[in-house]
Amino acid sequence: MLSLIFGLGNSRDPSSMIRKLALILCAGAAMAQSTHEPLMFEFGFEARVRTENWNNPLDYSDRLDDEREQMRYRTRAWMKAPLSSTVDFFVGLNHETTQRFGQKNQFDEVVFESAYIDFRRVFTDGLALRVGRQNLSKGEGFILFDGTAGDGSRTFYFNAVNLSYTRGRSSIDLLGILNPRSERFLPTLHDRSRHLSDWDERALGAYYTHASGFEGYYFYKRETNAFIPPSSGRFQPDRHVHTLGGRVVRKPRPAWTATGEFAGQWGSERPSSTIRAWGGYAHLRRSFDNRPWKPYLLGGYWAMSGDDPSTPDRVEGWDPLFSRWPKWSELYIYSLSRELGSSYWSNLAMWQAEAGASPLKWLDLRLNYFRMNAFYPFPGDSRVFGEGTRRGDKLFARADFTINRNWRGHALFESMLPGNFYRGQNTGVFVRFEIIYTITGSVAADDLKLALKR
Repeated sequence: MLSLIFGLGNSRDPSSMIRKLALILCAGAAMAQSTHEPLMFEFGFEARVRTENWNNPLDYSDRLDDEREQMRYRTRAWMKAPLSSTVDFFVGLNHETTQRFGQKNQFDEVVFESAYIDFRRVFTDGLALRVGRQNLSKGEGFILFDGTAGDGSRTFYFNAVNLSYTRGRSSIDLLGILNPRSERFLPTLHDRSRHLSDWDERALGAYYTHASGFEGYYFYKRETNAFIPPSSGRFQPDRHVHTLGGRVVRKPRPAWTATGEFAGQWGSERPSSTIRAWGGYAHLRRSFDNRPWKPYLLGGYWAMSGDDPSTPDRVEGWDPLFSRWPKWSELYIYSLSRELGSSYWSNLAMWQAEAGASPLKWLDLRLNYFRMNAFYPFPGDSRVFGEGTRRGDKLFARADFTINRNWRGHALFESMLPGNFYRGQNTGVFVRFEIIYTITGSVAADDLKLALKR
């Protein structure tokens, strides 16, 4: 194995280097194997194609020609290599190109969206450790879901350490997160110097989960070195914020599910502002699984505090931490970009009504209505924002289809009827169609080793 490692650095043939690296992983797996179970290499590939068309989400006015038609092509490839019976190495690459109609398609970045080592047992049963670039999500993604809000839906990763312990029906995750505003840890092919976030992000957190339906968490986060200039209305000074909250899921009756989550925030922002904010939601779902199409109904309320303009020395606006993603709307994330940033859910109060059904085994349908309000008007560009607090009424329709284990996709339509929160009063529209092809497989480490030696 040592000869393979030293020979790797001397090889000038890329295909030879890949073969040698694979042999190193295979040899390491064979040397560390402690059971009779064969160690398996797992791999996968995914291609996603999206066509999108949207109009007026930035200002809800036909005076500005902001209609866009575009295609988005994303490809992903990944591999999990066993280093022992309890240790795995996982690596994944990602590339996404966006092509607007009428423009030439140009090759974009190839990035590492994952690169971590997974220790599934550390010293004792139930204790595990994952170190490196990885995806993290908890609950409904209200606090923790997307670590790279600046690159849209291309990636969601965190540069993190996750030490988890599970015992009985309880588990706790201790998290350390370091997400710079642009890539500086792993190489990027055809680097386009993309911003992955609006600022450098560092966080420590603990997330407790109990199988009975209770979750509790605490996060301490620092947001520093914003790339947006201070002259911009979106500039945020350096801040640190504490977040303490919990989530509860209960089934009062077999067909009913009640869910609620609430969190409070405190901290400070330079030079002398204090942070006092809150956010939460509650919704009730009624399922009809014994009926044809298995329909369901859901009603809920979501609220995230806004910044009171009458208290300049205090920041009351909810900080979405690591949840800047299109949970409630693909259209409205663009509207929010004119406030504090894309997908920056804050100063928001909305009622939700949802209905869904599965008329076919491979088809799921969902309809949503949101009555959206703000706690305070936004003191931004008067050509975009009005003096009221009614954001508007949003309609949402989505069809998800799963053809087989390889093919799936969806069709999506959204419209926004703006209220007096905005100066413009023209309808915003977002339409998308998506198709995804995925293939996965596995091969025994011993078989792969023999194939590479041939």
